[in-house]
Amino acid sequence: MIPQLQTETPISAPETAARWSLGTRIAFRFTFSYFLLWIYPRAVGSLGNGIKYSNPLKDMWHAVVPWVGVHILHLSGDFREVANGSGDQLYDYVLIFCILVTAAVATAIWSVLDRKRTNYETACQWLRVMARIALTVSMLSYGANKMWRAQFPAPKLTRLIEPYGQTQPADLMWTFMGMSRLYSLFGGMGEMLGAILLMVPQMATLGALITAAVMSNVLVLNLGYDVPRKIYSIHLIALCIFVMLPDLRRMMDFFVLNRKTQLTKPVPLFKDKLLNRGLMVLYLAIAAATMLDQGVYSNKSAIDAASQLPAPVRGIWAVDNVTVDGIERPPITTDSERWRRVVLDGPYEFDIQPMDGPIHRYVMKPDLAKQRLVIAKPDAPTRQYTLKYQNPQPDTMLLDGEVNGHQFTAKLSRIDLSDPVNFALTNRGFHWINQYMHWINQFENWH
Repeated sequence: MIPQLQTETPISAPETAARWSLGTRIAFRFTFSYFLLWIYPRAVGSLGNGIKYSNPLKDMWHAVVPWVGVHILHLSGDFREVANGSGDQLYDYVLIFCILVTAAVATAIWSVLDRKRTNYETACQWLRVMARIALTVSMLSYGANKMWRAQFPAPKLTRLIEPYGQTQPADLMWTFMGMSRLYSLFGGMGEMLGAILLMVPQMATLGALITAAVMSNVLVLNLGYDVPRKIYSIHLIALCIFVMLPDLRRMMDFFVLNRKTQLTKPVPLFKDKLLNRGLMVLYLAIAAATMLDQGVYSNKSAIDAASQLPAPVRGIWAVDNVTVDGIERPPITTDSERWRRVVLDGPYEFDIQPMDGPIHRYVMKPDLAKQRLVIAKPDAPTRQYTLKYQNPQPDTMLLDGEVNGHQFTAKLSRIDLSDPVNFALTNRGFHWINQYMHWINQFENWH
């Protein structure tokens, strides 16, 4: 028997010797410039909410962006970056324009000065590490906020009586997420899993794939419910695609074309193993600092969100009787000033639902020892009203004070929150066995 010779797979030249096409080199220069400009003052630069530091580049953008918005783009509006939770402010869109232009100019200069270079393998690996760190920081922050229930707390009592038509789309999504502890926890675990896998070089592609899937869901929710984090989620998905880029063809061969493929070994940044280990230690230190910072912040936020007034005061109260300057105000359904319900939930919130119109929201300073509530409109905090309260019976409250320059008294009765009809959202619970879809069945009975 003549033995068969084994054909060996030819060993290709190292990737570092490969020559990139001109288009690839220009695209990389732009990508490197853009991501570097976007990442520094954003995902990595912030490193959570508790760490304060000086950021000269961000200070520069605060001066440049308003000038560009007014003199170059001829826009009008508020060009400040206000820390109110929105990442889609006018400032953010003008900033993206500035970064795009700056990256394009940097690409042109770089292309002229470095036109003889054949590839950017080393720089690409550095950018990939930077993208992984940015994604890890972001996913650990998002995951911690969900797992500690800081981002999506249980719905407030006011949400239970606010009509759907008066609810903002983003508030509706927050209620949807906050009602299901399981779904919110599931999302947080997915973000945490992606972050952990991104830290391991051999698992970076899998981590980016999981993170891209999670963030795609987040992006669709942001778009569908008008949540002002669209720019941020789009950029995180772009970073995931960049991390997966070296393995996209292999994933296509394996998952779509059903071809044989091989795993790629991670390319070390340094020839010295000690330096590579040092970089990994630095990566882990950044992740640990982020996790500690966000864990503390998320835990505090969750505690604040879950803070409630004591049982004798907290609740949804029906306003049975109202007198203004000694004259009783009847409960006419078209009266937008007459109180219908009062909601006392968190220690700093006083919400009024009138007979007609949207809920009036006030900020509140309670003095439980003196049985006194000081309330004010959020947009006029210096204009305060003081209401004294009494609980002659556990489910009854009397309010007395001066509101808008008029002597005001009201008698309130507590609404039963355990009522499964009026508060089905919080009393329905979970059921393995469901005989029918409740609202669908009502219409099917007519067939």
